[in-house]
Amino acid sequence: MNHVLIAAQALRYRLATVRGPVVDDRTWDLDAMAAASVTAAEPEVDGAIRRIATAWVDAGLDAADLADPWTDPRIDRLFSERPDLVDALDDMVRTATRLHAA
Repeated sequence: MNHVLIAAQALRYRLATVRGPVVDDRTWDLDAMAAASVTAAEPEVDGAIRRIATAWVDAGLDAADLADPWTDPRIDRLFSERPDLVDALDDMVRTATRLHAA
């Protein structure tokens, strides 16, 4: 599994839920932010990816799809039923934006 691709999709997914007046991410390079957060070996990112991937597979989703755009309606259901996974996404966003700002 390519953790950079997974992190990039996670960032895209989470930011899509708050885009608009809350966040303007049009100028952000989410792929670079994901790469930076994964290569920095941040424990928050590693743990978030592990928690999301485990829940993803437990929900019957194909692990290979973690690296593709998260458009399956079952993904929305997974995150709405598991607020701890939203927290994992937020951990990833927080780490990526901190590294991006540095």
